[in-house]
Amino acid sequence: AIMMLFVACKKEKPSNMVTEPTPIIIENDIKELIIKLSFKTNKSDVFKIMVNNIAVDELQKKNIHISEEVVPTSGIDEISANFGDNNISNNVLINFGNKEVKEVEIMDITVIFGNNQISLKTPEDQNRYLNFNKFIEKDTTSNKLRTKRVNGAHNPAVYFKRNLINVLKKDMAN
Repeated sequence: AIMMLFVACKKEKPSNMVTEPTPIIIENDIKELIIKLSFKTNKSDVFKIMVNNIAVDELQKKNIHISEEVVPTSGIDEISANFGDNNISNNVLINFGNKEVKEVEIMDITVIFGNNQISLKTPEDQNRYLNFNKFIEKDTTSNKLRTKRVNGAHNPAVYFKRNLINVLKKDMAN
């Protein structure tokens, strides 16, 4: 977002001279975390994209969870989650719902923060930047994953690795 500010100075000039406003461009430093998940699934469930332990101040932390009901479709479905200004932490995850065991094919995970954007489309990219928990069996040659129950529990999720968070935050000090 760009904000325009006009500044005019009054100087004693001959009455036939016109003082023009001088535009000053101020860049807005809003850095919003946006996560876009493109996928296919074979079961209905509630997927969640979560950012946990966001520092509010020295004493408080907050969690932001964005949930969306998903249904099986023949096409590609997309969830877009916007987390607001400067809401980022080292604890970012995508939960694929715990209602029933399912298959999920991840077409793309695009992550944007400020001017930084990364797109995880290949199995290599996903393996490099994501950790898959014990409730997910990942096919190493494709983007397909199967969720599974472990000791009766079913909580399939992928976590952003620290290297992905570092790529997103890379110019924050400037």
